[in-house]
Amino acid sequence: MPTDTLPTSANPDHRFVLSQRLFTVIPETPATLAKAQAAKLMDCARHLNHTGVMLGDQRMVAASHHLNTMVRALLDQLEGDRPPLSKPS
Repeated sequence: MPTDTLPTSANPDHRFVLSQRLFTVIPETPATLAKAQAAKLMDCARHLNHTGVMLGDQRMVAASHHLNTMVRALLDQLEGDRPPLSKPS
């Protein structure tokens, strides 16, 4: 089937805008839940990296680095949303 006859939903126009967040925390999500989900993602990345190294699959290793970057973005956002610690008097 020619691509010009495909419905637009089957051939979406993906565009990334620099100001668009790729990975973010929904404001109503408790920080403890977001951190737990981040820990699960980190475990997946660790397993993916270990398996990729053992099998010699650079795609798996690269994917683990992308997951680690996403987790870091999530944790940076969580840290940025926390109220600053008050200094003891």
